Amino acid sequence: MRLYYEGLVVHQSQSDDGVIEVVDLGNTRSMHFGTFPRQSSMSLRTPHTLELSYTESMMACLLLNPTPERVLVIGLGGGSLVKFLLHHFPHCHIDVVEYRQDVVKVAHAYFNVPENDPRLNIHIADGYLFVQQRYYQADADYDLLLVDAYDHIGMSASIGVQAFFDACAGVLTSRGVMSINLWGSDKPLFNQTMTRINQSFEGRTMTLPVENKGNVIGLAMMKTITHAALKKMKKPVEQQEINFNINLPKSLRGLMRQNRTFISKLFA
Repeated sequence: MRLYYEGLVVHQSQSDDGVIEVVDLGNTRSMHFGTFPRQSSMSLRTPHTLELSYTESMMACLLLNPTPERVLVIGLGGGSLVKFLLHHFPHCHIDVVEYRQDVVKVAHAYFNVPENDPRLNIHIADGYLFVQQRYYQADADYDLLLVDAYDHIGMSASIGVQAFFDACAGVLTSRGVMSINLWGSDKPLFNQTMTRINQSFEGRTMTLPVENKGNVIGLAMMKTITHAALKKMKKPVEQQEINFNINLPKSLRGLMRQNRTFISKLFA
């Protein structure tokens, strides 16, 4: 096997959808889609922990809804978010939508994503079409909706249109939260996407830049979260952090600093 940034490629495959490489470096295993950026990373010793800072930031949604019972994840990758939720929320049921069958196979074989856990359903489908179907059937209410649908080029084409975010708001419970990974360095696209999210969620949105990364996490809620409400979370978040170890106090400070006004005012 060839070296890859001083790591060892332990799997390489190619389909019509592209390349998948699995690379081991020390205790860390990473998934690549044929390019240097990591799509997902896992600790070989503790597969359920979150190894990438942007995934920790995505789980800042737990500040806003700390007891999820039903979760929809769009974009599986190596299953970091899925394994974290399965580990910490034993009664939580998770639907995952992944477009690529080969990604699912690699996630099972190399990233400890369970194949026969009754709490986990993985659907090979387009994220946009799946959410639209659930929205029109009105048969699913999710507490959390986690969107991380990137390939080697960028965000999936169908993710980001107004109809998608309208449907996302439509499948959430009254206390539901959407957390979406965005690329903040492309400012026109970022502004356009956040404007659409803001419209679908009627201004109930916040952003959380990921430190030293180009990622920005967008959070959209079904109920209004004020700056005063964020301040009241300081005490309970300390207990949450003991359980989760995902830098939640830091995320809370970032939300308080970044969101003194709603995104509706920023993009007016």
